[in-house]
Amino acid sequence: MKRSEHAATVVARLATDLFQAEASQDEAVNQLGRLAQTLTRSRRESGLSFTVGQAAFDALAEAVAAQVGAQRAMVALHEALADVKGNTSYRGVRMGGLEKSDEPIPRPRGLALVS
Repeated sequence: MKRSEHAATVVARLATDLFQAEASQDEAVNQLGRLAQTLTRSRRESGLSFTVGQAAFDALAEAVAAQVGAQRAMVALHEALADVKGNTSYRGVRMGGLEKSDEPIPRPRGLALVS
């Protein structure tokens, strides 16, 4: 296997695992949001006072903060990997999705009739 092919294989494997980890973190935040809704709805439907279960909401807030902190760490991981790539023989390997831009991708905003 040529050196460039090996580098592309390594980078592709790393990108796949990195993006799967990011997707898992997004899903965790989504699940925590659902849990917040369920806690609120359950308390209301049970006819419990607003003050009941505050410790559960406090713990959930800590879980959300921890997950957001983990996402912040993933941003730092991206930056660290970019440094590694820039300072090694991997700097020449182009892989779609690894070089992210601060500019948002333009999306069509028009409405369309769906029948």
